[in-house]
Amino acid sequence: MPEDPLAMAERHVREGEARVARQAALVEHMVAVNLDPTDARAVLEELKTTLALACEHLRWERQVRGLEP
Repeated sequence: MPEDPLAMAERHVREGEARVARQAALVEHMVAVNLDPTDARAVLEELKTTLALACEHLRWERQVRGLEP
């Protein structure tokens, strides 16, 4: 059965949060072991942007269902 749009939006937010957390940990590790984290930080910012979009989509899905004001 296809995934409900609200469930998909919730999954995208959960997965995005996990990706951001993993990438942030990677950046911290790179700094701790004295590696250049420039590219890893750039990826982290892209992941944060993607997560913000996923959160906005989730808010919209909830709003159209009357679950959020």
